[in-house]
Amino acid sequence: MRLFRRQPDQSAPSWSVVDIETTGLYPKTDRIVEIAVLTLDRHAAELSAWTTLVDPQRDVGASHIHGLRARDLRGAPRFTDVAHEVVARLSGTVLVAHNARFDASFLHAECMRAGITWGPIDGLCTMTVATQTGLTSSRSLPDCCSELGIPLAAHHTALVDARAVAGILAQLLPPRGYSVPRLAPPRPWPAYQVAVRLRTDPAPLRHISALGSLGSRVGVPGGLDVPADAATAYLALLDRVLEDRHLTEEEVAALADLALEWGISADAATRLHLGYLNAVWRLARADGVVTDAELHDVEIVAELLGVPLAPVDDAAAAAAAVMGRPASPPAAVVSATSTGGDLSGLTVCFTGESVCTVHGEPLSRSDQERLARQAGLIVKSSVSGRLDILVLADPDSQSGKARKATELGVRRIAEPVFWRLVGVSVD
Repeated sequence: MRLFRRQPDQSAPSWSVVDIETTGLYPKTDRIVEIAVLTLDRHAAELSAWTTLVDPQRDVGASHIHGLRARDLRGAPRFTDVAHEVVARLSGTVLVAHNARFDASFLHAECMRAGITWGPIDGLCTMTVATQTGLTSSRSLPDCCSELGIPLAAHHTALVDARAVAGILAQLLPPRGYSVPRLAPPRPWPAYQVAVRLRTDPAPLRHISALGSLGSRVGVPGGLDVPADAATAYLALLDRVLEDRHLTEEEVAALADLALEWGISADAATRLHLGYLNAVWRLARADGVVTDAELHDVEIVAELLGVPLAPVDDAAAAAAAVMGRPASPPAAVVSATSTGGDLSGLTVCFTGESVCTVHGEPLSRSDQERLARQAGLIVKSSVSGRLDILVLADPDSQSGKARKATELGVRRIAEPVFWRLVGVSVD
């Protein structure tokens, strides 16, 4: 169920409370990743609520602040797709935001990119007005809400923050001691509504590039044992194609062809996939703690392999549960994901905010580069045809570096995998 209730009464003076989450602080280079617009009547009663995640077409920026990863934004509309919806909701109302200059500047920049000449517009800033009128002594949204007794359960979620701002506005009405900005320019309501994506929506499945369909491509009869050399070679290929935590259709087809050539049946491939996932779980649990980054990594591997996520201690037991009969994958699965060859002397570049920690402390970019140098790699700051490895903090990253690496055929490795390959112990 989407967050639509009813069209606002455009004939009555009203407010539009806006909150955005962004990749960073600079409208010229950063982008919106989530937006919420509340339309309120003249008494600050909510008339309608609209929110969506937004595909920024670049890296997502500070995930530790807004809590969003690139995976969450897969399938989200671009701002270009929702721009007409946004300006129509603001049309003929007074824009309200906490630090309105920030939100309005991003809206203006995004509209310009979308080819919409609209604004810049004035906005009523609850941060400024609340302090100027003596309503609060604080500036930050959490502190203002704390002073005024306004709930703020999930700060840096656009809709939650917008409703908190609406609560501040309600306590500033009727206007006394401050001027109300002019109304936003009129804009016709669009004849269509673009499908939105919410934080609560499940991530789109990777159907096209998942190995769950491998069985339909393998023609070897089921029930055959897996030759040890074939299993080891197959697992080594999985290591390589999964090191960036992505699968292309070409990689899936190649694995299917090799499985057929090496006598690995569909059932045997499933057992190997279960064993591989079990090995990833064992690595994640080796220190007795599974961090959020490690759990996210295991989730991605399970999805790409097309096997159940449930952690198991015995790959054979997992295979038996799925197949309904005993299965004995070769011992090679125990060492799966732990070999990668010597990377010393290769050039490496990093993209995205690190998802890994050491002794509970997040890795900064300088930490990443220092550890890479200590492991014998040569650190580069940009992607070119001469780069050997791009390390992805987020496998679904759409950063410029990630896109360029794909175009140039540069080897891409997910960050947890990279540290494992170079022997750096992270939490």
